[in-house]
Order: sequence, then C-alpha cells, then structure tokens
Amino acid sequence: MSHPPSAAPTRSNPGAREVGVGEALRSGWRAMAVDWARTWGDVARSPHLVSDLVAGLTVAAVALPLNVALAVASGLPPVAGLIAGAVGGSIAATFGGARLQVTGPAAALNVMVLGLAHTYGATGVAAASIIIGVIQLILSFSLAGRLGRRVPESVLAGFTTGVGLKLLDSQIPEVLGFDYRVFELAQMMHRPAWLHQVSWIAVVSGLFVAFLVSSTRQMKRFPAAIVGIGLVTAVSIYLHWNLERVGAVSASIPRPTFPAIPDERWIDLVTATLPLALLAAVESLLSARALDRMTPDAPPHNPDLELFGQGLANLGVGFLQGMPVTGVIVRSGVNVQSGGRTRVAALVHGILLAAAVLFLGGTIAQVPLAALGGLLCVVGFRLIEVKTLVELARHERIEAAAFVVTAVGTVTGHLVTGLVGGLVLHAVHAWLHRHEHADRAQLTSRRERGIRAVLGRDDARARRPSGALDAPGHHKWLAQIKDRAMVSASSFVHRQASVIGRVVMGDNVHIAAGSSVRADEGSPFFIGSNTNLQDGVVVHALKNKWVTVAGEDWAVYVGRNVSLAHNALVHGPCYIGDDTFVGFKAVVHDAVVGSHCYIGIGAVVVGVEVPDGRMVPHGAIVDTADAVARLPMVGEVHREFNEDVVEVNRGLVAAYRELEGEVDPGRPRAADEERRGPDWDQRWQPRRDPHRF
Repeated sequence: MSHPPSAAPTRSNPGAREVGVGEALRSGWRAMAVDWARTWGDVARSPHLVSDLVAGLTVAAVALPLNVALAVASGLPPVAGLIAGAVGGSIAATFGGARLQVTGPAAALNVMVLGLAHTYGATGVAAASIIIGVIQLILSFSLAGRLGRRVPESVLAGFTTGVGLKLLDSQIPEVLGFDYRVFELAQMMHRPAWLHQVSWIAVVSGLFVAFLVSSTRQMKRFPAAIVGIGLVTAVSIYLHWNLERVGAVSASIPRPTFPAIPDERWIDLVTATLPLALLAAVESLLSARALDRMTPDAPPHNPDLELFGQGLANLGVGFLQGMPVTGVIVRSGVNVQSGGRTRVAALVHGILLAAAVLFLGGTIAQVPLAALGGLLCVVGFRLIEVKTLVELARHERIEAAAFVVTAVGTVTGHLVTGLVGGLVLHAVHAWLHRHEHADRAQLTSRRERGIRAVLGRDDARARRPSGALDAPGHHKWLAQIKDRAMVSASSFVHRQASVIGRVVMGDNVHIAAGSSVRADEGSPFFIGSNTNLQDGVVVHALKNKWVTVAGEDWAVYVGRNVSLAHNALVHGPCYIGDDTFVGFKAVVHDAVVGSHCYIGIGAVVVGVEVPDGRMVPHGAIVDTADAVARLPMVGEVHREFNEDVVEVNRGLVAAYRELEGEVDPGRPRAADEERRGPDWDQRWQPRRDPHRF
C-alpha cells in the first residue's frame, strides 16, 4: 500500500508551516554567517591591501567634509556627523553584507533628521539612531532584506541617477566658489553679471581634480583622487589662495551613554522614526544593489547581512550621540573608483576619519572644498544613467516613466514618494506585459537547466526534412556516439567528412570533404535545407546545453540556406538563422545568430544574441550586448553573396551525387547509406546497461 508523500503544510497541519518557516529562518541566518566569514576570508587572501588603503584614504577625504556639512544642515553639531562616519562606517564595514559599501550620514535622510532635531534635539536624534538600529536588526533577522532584490532595474537606475543629479546640484556651486544652487544659476543665465561672483581659483582647483581623475580612469592603480586633492591643497597653501576650506574640526568624542529622553516622548519618537528607519534600510539596499551593478565581476551583496551591519552601526552611533547612518552610493562609488577591492577599504575609511578628527584636524582644515567638489562632480556624472533612460524610452515607456519619477523624487528630497511612484508604475507595466514576463521567467528557468535560448516556430520552418519526428528521451550522453545521422535523400555527405551522432539534415545539404559534424557530446544537431558546410568546418557542442526551437531541444540548430565557409567553427549551444553566411575561420559559440546575417572572416561571436540582418565585420569580437548594439546592418551585396554561395553548393550536391553514381553504380550513395539508419523514434534509445558510461 502506497503512502502519500509528506508534502507542503496544510490547514490541518499548522505545525508544518511553523517548522518550515523556522527552518527557512535558520537557513538564512546560516547563509549570513557563511557570507560574513567568506568575505573576511577573502580579505585574508587578498593581494590588494595597498589598493584598499589608498581607497580608504580617498573616501575618508571625501567623507569628512560631507559628514560635517550634513550634520550642520540637520541642525546638529559637526561632531555628530564625524561620529556617524567614523563609528558607523567602521561597524558597518566590519559586519555588513556589501563589501564595498561605505556607510555614513546621507543627504536623502537630511530633511527627516532635521525635523527630529527641531522637535527632540540632538539627544532625540541619537535616540532615533538606536531605534533605527533595532528596527534594522529585526528586518535582518526576519530575512526581509532580500525584498530589496525585487526592486526593478528602472527604479534602481532612477535612484542612482537622482543621487548623481543631487550631488551635482550641491557640488557645482562649490567648484564655482559661491552659494547659488544650480536651479538659481539656470534662472540667471540671461544676466551674465553672476560671472563676476565666480571664484576662478576655485574653478581651476575643481577642474584640475576632475580632469586628473577622468583622464587616469584606465590607470586602476593610480590614486588620482588623493593625488589631485593633495596637489591642489599644497599649491593653494603655498600661493595663499583665498579659497573656502574644510575648516576647524572638534577633536573630542563623547563617552558612550544612553540618550536621556522623557518616558512620555518615547512613543512619539518611535512613531516619527519608523519612516526614517525604513528609508535608511531601503537606501542601504539600493546603494548595495547599485554597487553590484558597478562591480559585475564581484560576488553580490547579502541584503540581510547588510541590514545586520547597518543596524549595529546605528546602535553604536546612537550610544555615542551621533546621527543616523546608511549605506551611501556616493561614497561607495568613490570607493570603487579609487580601487577598493575588499571591506578593508570601508573599514580604513572609518578608522581614518576617527584618527583624522583626533590628530589631523589642522591639516584637513586646509583642504579646499572646491577640490573635493571637482572629485564629487566626476562621481555624480558617472552615476547618471542617460543611456538606460534612452533604452527604456525606446522599448518600455512606462518603465521610463518609473525611472523619471524615482529620479525626480530623489532629487527633490521626496525619496519615499519617488520610490513608491516608480514601483507603482513598474507594477502597471508588469501587469500589462505579464504574458511576456511569464515567457521570460520560463526562459530563465530553462537556461538554469542548460537551455541557451528558446525560439518560436517561425524560426524553424525547415526543422524536419521528412515525416514527424518525436524529440528523443533522456539517456546517458556518451551513448550518443553510437547513434546514426538522418540525412535527406537529396543531400550529399562527402566520404572524407565525418558525421557522428544524432544529426538531422534537410534537403540539398552539402557536407564537404574534411568537415566534422560531431553530435557526440552535445546532441542533437539540425542542419536545414540548402545549407552548406565547406571544407574543414567543425560543428560541435557542449553536453546538456540546448536551444529550444519550436518546442524541440537542439544542441546546434543551423537554419536553411546557410553557408559555413572553410574552417569555420560552430560550437553549441548555438542557433544560426536562415540565409546567414559565416565566413572563413569564423567562430560562433554559445550564441543565437538571427536570419540574413553576415559574419566576416575570422570574426568571433560568443555568448550573445545577434538580431536579424546584422553584419559582423571581419576579425571583430562580439561578446557583449554593447558590441551587438554597434553592429551595422547587412548590405545588399552581402545578401546576394550568400545567395550565390548557396546556389553554387546546390549545384555541387547534384554534381557530386551524379559522379558518385558513375564511379560505382552498384554502390548506394553516401546519403542513401546514412538514410538506412533508424527513424528518429524510440529506436534511438537502444537497450544498454545504464551504468556502462
């Protein structure tokens, strides 16, 4: 008697759900611990200690005036901002889940912090930091951080762009040496008298740093930012330039104390702090997501562990009478641009801030704000994603609107409103295109199972040379070597060519001498009607990797009227559309090439999807989406060239078949010999010991 499996919990078994949730939480906590240990293990093995030290020094130089300015703008003493950067930055760098995240006071929190300071004073702001820390720890332990991964690309890019614009709005006046905002400058453009108020010494200082950082971007090991700022500071001191500088910094740090708030005000303070806590958590996760996009080769962040680090950081800051902190994309971007590789860079930033406050206040006070403004302007420009907005406007206009709404909300200080508006627009777009999203989800699932691409029935008009062919069942892949090809009677395979495994060929296919079509590892292959494989062509594929064409899985699918010129290599998983020419010694691997394409001599196409009608120039390497976007359209000359090649090879098929019959009239032709192989049905799966291979 069979028993049903112990499956998902039901209403009659509520304990099962509790066990499942508890196990999920424990699994998430274990993952957080493993990620934390792994990142510190990477630190121990990292050869980039010098790069991290230089990056930490650069970020500290940028963060110091920002922390002071944000504290003053929030109605707090300057030391509150310094404590936030030094203590909060060090704790978050030690325990957080984003290795390059730099933590400190954030401009997006400024308005809400200012409101708390006016109502509850500096002590109330410190207490709010503790409340924020507790809330973030609760979110971390409940594994709510992974919800940040569901933020769509349009909202994330809009947030990053808004931060970049806000940064430019605050730093361009610093470079110009006066107090006007960018909006005010735009209103005064018709009155050029404002130019007399510009400090041209400040302009020179800021532009020098910006130019040095931009021009040496390819020199990854050169600390351009700190060198530029150091040179400007030294020259300005020597020449006695009249520039606004960082100014004096207090060298005292308060003792750890619990903020003294009247008991009757705690509930009101918690209520007022809750939106700020959620905003700080969201901004930290968005900043971490943006960092992942800036460092695609590095492991992604752990959102739950990042909230854990941010929660501890806010607790520590609160007990030291500081102000709330969050992961900040601006300083984190400077960290990446300055060569930071591990969490040591952010930790060094926090330690240097503390040391600078205690020991280097006089030197730091001499740094011109214009020099720091030049560096931050470069970072701000790099954060603006105009290209993403243009692409969204071309193809997904609702997502483009979500981008704009999020960016505007970030720039104007209404970050929560902007994020909510962007997410609502994204939800509308997702509902209107829910069927397309379902197809994409299915494609993602198939790619996880080794399927390279899924194409429609329109892309496979010639998929069967004769009869209805059922897809083969699963069996050990090494057994494919013993399978026979199925070749149309009108095709020709030269006796000096090699065809191994499950290869299906359409009508009038020409396989020239020296070619190798090996469906021994990846399988099966399809070669469409009128397609020719010239001398030395190799067709091979990786095992368990496919493209799905009209519901059928193929390791290599070559459409009809395709020419593969001498010594070309086609390696699956791969799809080549109809009427496409692949030149001499060209390589196509793990790619989807559309119809009516032309791939030049010696070109390499790897890991991309080339749309219909594109031309890959001779010797070009196309391995990124950007490289595909730059491909020109195929000209009429190239289309006609492939048609001529196809026509010539159709003639060769007939001529070779006729010659073969004249030389040995009693011998069956090569294609007829192959055709005697089994039909593509269950006989493709001979009975054999499953453990043989």
